[in-house]
Order: sequence, then structure tokens, then C-alpha cells
Amino acid sequence: MGETTPTNSGAAPAAMRPPGLLVQLRPVAYAFATLWISLTAGMIAVTTFGSALDGVPAVSIPLLSESSSTEESVEPPPAKSFLGARSLAGHLVADPELIEDSLEGPLPKRGPEGREARTAYARPFDKNDNRPKIAIIVGGLGVGASVTETAIKTLPPAITLGYVPFGGNPQIDVDRARETGHEVLLEVPMEPFDFPSSDPGPHALLTGAPAEENIKRFRWALSRFTGYAGFTHLLGARFLSETSAIEPILQEGAERGLYFFDSGTSARSLALTAARHANAAITTGTLILDEVLSAAAIDDKLVRLEAQARSNGFAIGTGSPSPVTVLRIAEWAAAANERGFHLVPVSALAQKQNGATSP
Repeated sequence: MGETTPTNSGAAPAAMRPPGLLVQLRPVAYAFATLWISLTAGMIAVTTFGSALDGVPAVSIPLLSESSSTEESVEPPPAKSFLGARSLAGHLVADPELIEDSLEGPLPKRGPEGREARTAYARPFDKNDNRPKIAIIVGGLGVGASVTETAIKTLPPAITLGYVPFGGNPQIDVDRARETGHEVLLEVPMEPFDFPSSDPGPHALLTGAPAEENIKRFRWALSRFTGYAGFTHLLGARFLSETSAIEPILQEGAERGLYFFDSGTSARSLALTAARHANAAITTGTLILDEVLSAAAIDDKLVRLEAQARSNGFAIGTGSPSPVTVLRIAEWAAAANERGFHLVPVSALAQKQNGATSP
């Protein structure tokens, strides 16, 4: 139904007729036309843009980024440069004479006439003050914005601050610390005894890695920011317990003009022995202030720190950036001078080892 019935004209039905020559050649014509169009387009492209073998097209077409527009784009603010000397509130943050421009980034180096980062970026102190010296370092900064900002604002400038090499732009936090007068230490991730259960983070120095690999990782950490006078360890008890592991790192640091701070948290540390071999400046913490995070416990440790200073002439306390630790240290430091103690940066107690262990 709905179909048209063919008439009987005596001719063979169309479906039974043999195809004509043009019909048979139609696919060949289509193929030839397609080939001719492709070749023509290719010739036009080569003529217009140049051959790929030439390497230099006759016409270059500028590509716009996603953020580009027909209007004149606004240049982003330039990144902080280490190619020129930079100070904040009179405190040096970057000195090009003490910086090696490497593939990793800015690395510390010795400058003309033996100038070194451990003195150039150190906080000044009165060397003629003979009162018992106390230095305190609060480490673990640079990973929490609020904690880091609180430590910078609350702690007096005489307290040394330690920064980890992680985060998007640690130089910003270090700049704020230097601007307020704090001495800064770089915390280098190193292998603990319970690694990998306790993980110090990416680029950690490992006892099982060749010295060349550990130095490469060390340089990565060194290149994260400028303005630090020395370096210390982030975790790292196992790494510090093997002279063959820590000695090349201390030698590299010494050659770059840095001092090393051993927090004293591991009784198995051989850093002092390695520092003698490497002729590296080093000092060691004498008391952990906040093993127990309570105001009463921290206050008791600060009293013990004073006793150490009276007995030995110096003492070095270490603490975390926990709010209670920061507040107790800040309150204690406000009255330390009146109690007869000289608050100094950690660099004041670091020296190259020649058999003597006291500053």
C-alpha cells in the first residue's frame, strides 16, 4: 500500500540493467578529486607558512593565552629577586654576593673576603655582655599560616625561628620574620628511626641514599628561600646517628657558609663528631621546653634552662610553635634581662669545632 506499480513497457526493469560506464567510474572520480584537493591544500600551506623542514615559517601566528584579551594585559607584580641586595627594616634578607644562582634556585655561598651567611644573616648581639647566655629556637614554622603569624608577632626578636622548606612561598613568611629582627634557620627533612611511619616530607635525606643524592636533596631545601644563617634537622634522628650520612651534609653546609644546629633531641646523634671532621660550625640544644604541652610544665623547663645557663654560662632551649609554648616563652623572655640573662640568637653559640664543646 502506498507504493507505485511499474508499467509493462517491454523494457528490462531498471534494477536488472547493467550499470553505465560513468556510474562504474564514479568512485574513482571521487577518490581522484579528494587526492587533488588534499595536495592543493598542502601546497598552499607550505607556500603560506613555510616547510616543516625549514624550521622557520614564513608567517607566524601569535597564540593568545586564556587570560589574554584584546585590551592591553596588566603585568603581574615581579617576584622577589635575589639578584639585588634586599633588606627589610634594616635586616638583610638577600645578598647577591652570598647567593649562587643555580638550576635549583638561590643557594648560599661564601662571598668575597670570606663573608658567610652565618654571620651576614645572623641577629646581632652584644659580645661584651658577660652574663649567662640563653638562646631559644621555635621551629616547625611555615606550614600553618595562623601559627606562623602568631609566632612572629608574639615572640621577641631575640628568639630564633625555624622554617620548613615546604609551602607555596615560604619566602613571604621568612621575610616577615627577618623584618621583625628574628634570626632564621632552615629545617632540612631527615630520616627518623621510624621512617616511613614518621615521614619528614618530600626530598628527605635518607641513610640508604648515596651521598650525591642526599646533597642534591639538601640543595633543593637550601634553594627554597634566602635570609637564613644556618640549618637544622626536621626529625632526622636516624640520619644524625650515622656519620657517613650526616658528615657530607655538614661539609656542604660549611662550604656554603652555614652553621648547623642539632636540637639535642637524640642521644644517638653523631653530628658533633661529624662537624669536627667537616670543620663545620655547630651548636647543640640543651633542653626541650615543651615535651609536655602545658603552661606549668613549660614554665618548669624554663626555670631549668636558667639553671643550665648559670652553671655552664649558656643554654639553648627548643620548642614547637604550639600556642601555649609561644605564649609561655614570650612571657618568660620579657623578664629574662631583669633576671640577669642575656638572650642571644642561636648563631651566637655556634662555632667551628676544634675540640672545645662550649661557646
